Amino acid sequence: MMIYQIYKILRVIFFTLFICISFYSIKLYEGSVTTYIAYCLSLILMLFYLTDKKASYFEIFFSVYLFLGFWFKYVFSLLLYDGIIYDSHIETIPMKNIDEVLILGIWISLICVLSSFIFRNFKKKYPFYNKTNLEKSFFTDLYLKNRITVLIIFLTIVILLAFFNLNLGIHQRGFLYYHELPWIISNLVKWFLLFGFTTFSCFILHVEITNLKKINFFTILIILFEVFSSYTSMLSRSFIINSSSLMLPIYQQSTKLLKKYDTKLIILFIFLLFLSVLSVFTANHIRIEKLEDFKVEYKELTEKKLDELSDKDLALGEKLSNYNFEIPKNKKKIDLTVKENILNPASIKPTPRELIQFMIINRWTGIDSLILVSSSKSKGYDLLLRALKEEKNYTEHTFYEKEFGLIVRKTNAGAGNTIMKGNTLPGIISFLYYTGSPVFLLLSIVLIFFIFNFLENFLRYSTN
Repeated sequence: MMIYQIYKILRVIFFTLFICISFYSIKLYEGSVTTYIAYCLSLILMLFYLTDKKASYFEIFFSVYLFLGFWFKYVFSLLLYDGIIYDSHIETIPMKNIDEVLILGIWISLICVLSSFIFRNFKKKYPFYNKTNLEKSFFTDLYLKNRITVLIIFLTIVILLAFFNLNLGIHQRGFLYYHELPWIISNLVKWFLLFGFTTFSCFILHVEITNLKKINFFTILIILFEVFSSYTSMLSRSFIINSSSLMLPIYQQSTKLLKKYDTKLIILFIFLLFLSVLSVFTANHIRIEKLEDFKVEYKELTEKKLDELSDKDLALGEKLSNYNFEIPKNKKKIDLTVKENILNPASIKPTPRELIQFMIINRWTGIDSLILVSSSKSKGYDLLLRALKEEKNYTEHTFYEKEFGLIVRKTNAGAGNTIMKGNTLPGIISFLYYTGSPVFLLLSIVLIFFIFNFLENFLRYSTN
């Protein structure tokens, strides 16, 4: 297929670019050059091996996340932020400790490759064959007989729930709202936005490809619109990732059909990129406006009792007035007293473009949390057990924020019926390294690969 040839060419171009950027950034790394080169090349090797045509969906997405959180985040922090990694306290950590983290990163990437290699050979020995079961279920028949009606109803429900979520704040990133909706309704809305709509989208795609032997362009447009609407209403910037998890199997299924879909898939890919940019800009714009509204509401509450505020209240007011989603403002100095800051809550306001630029580098979880965990003196199995006992809390900082000194940087505040709270959490790699044992971490990664690869193959076998 033409699209596969394009993919192979782009694959070579991107991996060549990754290697060139790695060698260019060597001059910016102050630790062991050998360690840094090995770190970069091992992560590039991992991504190359785990995204080939034999890779499972799990391996593709897991390796992409690791690559973004470790190679991409660190290398571009060197290139654009003088090596300052967001949420890592790297300024106070000796360079030899960073070398140790990079060495651990090398082992992580190599164990991922080894785990995949072992499972692929296991799969050859004990292959999973898809069931040839084309019996139509009640729901399959219902959809095929009323396809247009079902799609219209689906699209209508998507628009309505996205609209209500956007305006009522039933489930949004960074903000919590007290509302009078019954818990069953609010939880049902959350389930639809996060799982329900996507589950139905997978069902209708599966039915159409299996029974109609074709990929309908407009059905996919509706599905992409659902992901766009749901995640934008949640103020999430992860549309590109969630839509990719649908587009990848759509492409793979298209290769099995007699009709060629190269042109349509290229158009869909361009449309997906357009929606991604639109979703990120829209979500960032709404987040910024909500932050400004929250500052104004907080100001009105504090003005009423300004003379009665405690030192803690004053400190929180100052943090909030200068809060800008943690985007560095090195060139912009704010020379205001604490009370003036509270009375001028809009003293710092980022633009959607600034938020996007900062987010592209720093949004990924990986090396930042691993640096914090690795440099901590409290590592051990006891730390992992204490973390597992953490309970959900709407106002308090997370266990990770408290344990690793991030409370000073994080701003949680409440005003009226709104709570501004963004949870900072470690990635799975850093969480498993709470134990301080590299052996435990690496064996856990092997286990994760086997569990999820086996689960994916079992589901493919059982559902065709």
